Amino acid sequence: MPTLWLLRHAKAANFTPGRGDAERPLTERGRTQADTIGRLLARQEPIEHVLCSTATRTRETLEGLGLDAPVEFCENIYQAGSDAIVHLIGEVDPAVQTLLVVGHAPGVPALAQDLAREGSDPDAMARLEAGYPTATLTRVDVDSWDRLQDTRVTHVHLAG
Repeated sequence: MPTLWLLRHAKAANFTPGRGDAERPLTERGRTQADTIGRLLARQEPIEHVLCSTATRTRETLEGLGLDAPVEFCENIYQAGSDAIVHLIGEVDPAVQTLLVVGHAPGVPALAQDLAREGSDPDAMARLEAGYPTATLTRVDVDSWDRLQDTRVTHVHLAG
């Protein structure tokens, strides 16, 4: 059964005039969060493919994870809703067994909620319902990338 990891980028700097929202870098706290998530992912099955927003904060989050996997930077993830992310996931090669999506709110949190179906872990569900702050990582067991019909959220980790 393929594994989908959903990650909201780590803590980013506040918006400042003269710099677009997509250009906001990670804060020191954000770098620490990315490192924490990277260490957690290192103890899991290796990530085989990554879909990552083109925004600076998602790129820096991905860099901080220290993964060795092919990355597809997708401008569409930046302001994507759940449906748009599902479409991108549906285009992933079926041979890929572990996929990481690095994106933003509201799309990533909405998708995590959408995929939390019958059989999902009750503790993970409670964490999802409590909110989805930066550097939240969700593991979802899926049937296939192109269908996402039979899905279960098995783990939600908040990097703090």
